[in-house]
Amino acid sequence: MFSREGGGTLLMAACTAVALGVVPNILEQWTRRPWVFDVVFATALLLVLTGWVLQRPRGLGVVVSLYPADRTQASRVLTLKNASRRAHGATLVVDRALLWPGEISVQGRPEIVDFVARLVDAQIEELRAAGAAEPEVALYVLAHLQDAFLLGRRLADDVQTSLIVMHLSQQTGRAVVPGVVLGSSLRDPLGAQQRARVRQLLPADRAEDPTLVEIPEAPGQQRHRIAVIVRLASAASMVDDARHVAATGQVSYGPEYHTGYRVPDPGPSGGQGPCGAYLVIDTGDAYLPDDPGLNAAVTTYIWEHWQTARRQWAQHLGGTTAVEGLLFFHGPLPVALALGWLAARDRLTPVHHDLRLAQGAPPPATAGS
Repeated sequence: MFSREGGGTLLMAACTAVALGVVPNILEQWTRRPWVFDVVFATALLLVLTGWVLQRPRGLGVVVSLYPADRTQASRVLTLKNASRRAHGATLVVDRALLWPGEISVQGRPEIVDFVARLVDAQIEELRAAGAAEPEVALYVLAHLQDAFLLGRRLADDVQTSLIVMHLSQQTGRAVVPGVVLGSSLRDPLGAQQRARVRQLLPADRAEDPTLVEIPEAPGQQRHRIAVIVRLASAASMVDDARHVAATGQVSYGPEYHTGYRVPDPGPSGGQGPCGAYLVIDTGDAYLPDDPGLNAAVTTYIWEHWQTARRQWAQHLGGTTAVEGLLFFHGPLPVALALGWLAARDRLTPVHHDLRLAQGAPPPATAGS
């Protein structure tokens, strides 16, 4: 197959010959008008520059699929691979379903996320060793939101000058689009214009900044925990279900209806116990537009309000207890990943939502059972 780099090399070689005199010598036998030579020379230089651009390495595309084998996403992985190969000089594919073909469906395994991140690190170091320039890296991620959060948290340990997260668009007619850039600017306070853009996403009756709501004291309550409930996409009962889990510690309303949430670290009785308070950030049922800048602003907005709520609740408890957060999140994958990147040093744990539980299916078996 005729590669982009090969085409660039051939174009540079041919047009350099033109610029250096092979073709001008031929033209001299045909005409002596100076402007003809000027046009040919300028065109040749332009084509040499085009060949140089084509020949340049275009960084690394890393396709990461964290779905296990029993929930394979083969067609979507192929879409991401094709997009990466069109845009980058090198593509690394890390597919959990191929690395662990017999694995059952379990999310939230930090050791798998850490292994994937180590593979990415090794490839980046290889590119660094091969050239003087810092390689540009783009992540093409396909994962459950909890795993995306954990991947972002793990990637925060790496020092990258340019790391952009690509994702599959929710909008009709679009495929793979930029999601968000992971970088220090995410930690910068939102400007007035950015904050106004985020507030425009909130429903008219909830356009004010979200506030922390205290949950009445109850037996078994874990007062040091607050629930951070974030809905950025269509999910009709998501906020009510998450609020129910936070306020009661129960993941179901009874034997007939399971919320789908699987709260980490259940207590001896099998229940989590109510949280001390909750915070809701809700944009309603509309999907966010494909805008990396807006995704970044929304991520920072969530992180800022989590930080504020954490400080407020710590002060409410007397400042002697470390406040922890349970994150109930539904929204774009790039925002989940970037939020994990931002909250890498925070006591914020994503709560997994299993749609099969909400639909009445039994939970998947655990390894070794």
